[in-house]
Amino acid sequence: MSSSTLYAPLTAGAFLFGDSPGAHTAEAVAQAISQQGAARSALRSVRRLSASSVETVDREIGSVTGRLLDLDLGEILVSSWQKYSKLIESAERTQAAPGSEEIVELVTHRVSSTYTPHVDLAVERTLVHSFEFELELVFDVIGLEAVVRDGALAMVRAGECVVTATLTLDGARLAKKRHLVNLDLMVRLDPPRPLISGSDPVRTPAADSAATPIDARPSRWPEAVPLRSRGRG
Repeated sequence: MSSSTLYAPLTAGAFLFGDSPGAHTAEAVAQAISQQGAARSALRSVRRLSASSVETVDREIGSVTGRLLDLDLGEILVSSWQKYSKLIESAERTQAAPGSEEIVELVTHRVSSTYTPHVDLAVERTLVHSFEFELELVFDVIGLEAVVRDGALAMVRAGECVVTATLTLDGARLAKKRHLVNLDLMVRLDPPRPLISGSDPVRTPAADSAATPIDARPSRWPEAVPLRSRGRG
């Protein structure tokens, strides 16, 4: 993965570490943990611990954490929209009129999620340390139009999303990134997602399973994006 390209599905791990040259998420996490010296600090009470043992611990924790970071960012957004009242109301109307669709304009909004996984380290079956991770994800969504068809969310368009992800270990920051990502490339809606509880997904022809490139050149990533409501002119 190059430093200028991200791919869908976009996971939290790929978002945070995917532009490390030639590095997989687990390797990048292990390197960040090693730089923080977290394992060495946690293992001070273990006598005669070699440097290679500390490196092994770093790699193992990185491997486990890499799997914990396998969260699809697009899925997190879709799950939040499935609870949005304006979309649910539109879904009820379009489900009552088969073949109909509506375009719903959503105001600028923020979706936040926090995850707190932990990794326990045991030496000779004795718990030595519990590594506490915190992953905070913030999505600032601007100018979104959602297409609701037959009771389901079928498409999103005309929107931008600034994603901010922060990963900490025992209170120390391992990584933080803030990038602008195209919503229609990050969010996959094939098949469309039902917005009414108990309804079945709308079946459509399967999409090509190949990864879709997301244009995320550094020159397009803002340091900060002012959030403002967009009303009709």
